[in-house]
Amino acid sequence: MSDAFSNYDLYADPYMNRLRNEVEKVKAKKSGGLFIPSDFSHFDSLHYCGHNYIEDFLESEKVDSQTKILELCAGNGSTSRFVADRFKVQLTAVDFLPAFNELHRNMNELCGITNTRIIQGDATQLDLVGLGLENECQVVYSLQSFYYIANKPALFSVCNRALKMGGKLYIEDHVVENNIPLIEKEEEIAVKFQFISRLQRQDYVKLLEDAGFHVDEYVFRTTEWSRYLFERSEKFLREKEQIISEYGQELWDTRYVAGIHISCRLYHQLGMTLEEAKAAYPLTCTEFGEEEFERWVCEMPAKFGGAYIKATKIRNA
Repeated sequence: MSDAFSNYDLYADPYMNRLRNEVEKVKAKKSGGLFIPSDFSHFDSLHYCGHNYIEDFLESEKVDSQTKILELCAGNGSTSRFVADRFKVQLTAVDFLPAFNELHRNMNELCGITNTRIIQGDATQLDLVGLGLENECQVVYSLQSFYYIANKPALFSVCNRALKMGGKLYIEDHVVENNIPLIEKEEEIAVKFQFISRLQRQDYVKLLEDAGFHVDEYVFRTTEWSRYLFERSEKFLREKEQIISEYGQELWDTRYVAGIHISCRLYHQLGMTLEEAKAAYPLTCTEFGEEEFERWVCEMPAKFGGAYIKATKIRNA
C-alpha cells in the first residue's frame, strides 16, 4: 500500500467526520445497554450488495468459536462486526488507515464485541508469526479492496502463510472482464477510483495458483453491482439537499458525486433496455443527461467487473 492511498479523497476527513457523526447520532437515540452491528448498518457498510455472499460462504465452512479468521482491508469494521457477531469466531481484522481502525474499535466497544483483534498494518507485510496466525487460519477474506494493492504476489503470500493447509481464501474484488481498451474517460474514471490493480480472470487465477492456491470458483456479479450502484445513486440524489445541509458541500462534491459519476460509469451493465433503465433510475438519468445516460447504459461495453473468488490452499507459498 502507498502513502498516497492514506490521502485518498473518498476516505479523507469529510467522509470520516460524517461516519463519526453518524455514530454519535445512533448513540443519541439509545440510552443504556449495548448496541448491535445492525444499528450502524445504514451507514457503515461500504461493500456492494452487503454481507449476503460472505455469510453464505462462512456458513458453508461451518466456522465456530474455535475458528481463526483473518480479514484484510477491514475498513471501519462493518463486515468484521457482522462476522464476529454472527459466527462468534476468533477474528483478526487488518486495515492500513488508522482513522478506520480507530472508528472500528469505537463501534466494536459500543457493540460489546470482544472476539475481534484490530491491527493497523499493510496487508502485504504482516508479521503473521508475531500475530500468532502463521498457518493457523481456516479462512482469510477481503471484500472489494484488493484492487488497491499492486503487489499481488506479496499479498497472496500473506494470505497463503496465514492459512492452514486446506484453508479457504474468499475475495470479492474489482477486476476487468476483458481486454477491450479503455477510452480516455474510462481511464480518467479508473484513476479517480484508485483502480490500481486491473486484472483479468486468467491473470488473477495465475497469481493465486503461483501463490499456492487452487481456485475453486470465480464468478462475476457485475450486473448485481451495477444495479446496486444505480439504486444507491438514486438514493444519494433524493437526499442531496439533506446531505449538503448536514455534512457540507465538500463531502457531496467528493464522496457522493464520485458515487454517482464514477461508480455508475465503472459499472453500468444493468441488463435492462434504455426505457427500463430510465424508469428505474430517473434521477440518475437526469443527472447524467439523457444522451450520456443512454451512452453508458446501452452503448458502452462492460469492461470492469465484480468478481467473487474462492480458493483453497494446496501448498505453501
